[in-house]
Amino acid sequence: ARYAPWQEDPLLEGLADLVQQGEVAALGVSNMGPRRLRAVHRRLAERGVPLSSLQVQLSLLAPNPIQPGGVAEVCRELGIRLIAYSPLALGLLSRSDQDPRPLPPGPRCALFRRLGPRLEPLRRAMAELADGRPGGLAAVALNWCRAHGALPIPGLRRPEQVDQAAAALAWNLSEEERRRLDDLALGLEVGM
Repeated sequence: ARYAPWQEDPLLEGLADLVQQGEVAALGVSNMGPRRLRAVHRRLAERGVPLSSLQVQLSLLAPNPIQPGGVAEVCRELGIRLIAYSPLALGLLSRSDQDPRPLPPGPRCALFRRLGPRLEPLRRAMAELADGRPGGLAAVALNWCRAHGALPIPGLRRPEQVDQAAAALAWNLSEEERRRLDDLALGLEVGM
């Protein structure tokens, strides 16, 4: 609430100072678009400080970073590690319509009810891809992020969620499977 854009430049300079002084090993940023990311990368490079990572919301329900000219492309070009937060879209992508558990409480319940019906084609494709592979729908969603060069950081609250995330590392999506999910994700209008 107190953020002001004029604060960003002094903050970046201070963080770059810490890297140059050896106080921190690497510098990463979050929630930047392609133009701002290029500008920050250029500014830090002028000081000899590499920009190591960018963290953005990236999931099958928030695919903007993978669009042409998006931050995923810029990260690949500049050698910046892309980190995907909320890769399971608050749990929407790890839960089938047949899940016997009650919907989560509060605002997430309303989100699940509002978006659930629109996700049916995507969930159906994810279920087909998950069939015979460990980790279920969550592993498909995590592997989609990985297929785009991102490191997904899912929220893990229960042991089975840890198991699903670990199982995702046992396999990868093919290029054709990734493209199929891309088409579905980019065609959705969910407003996440």
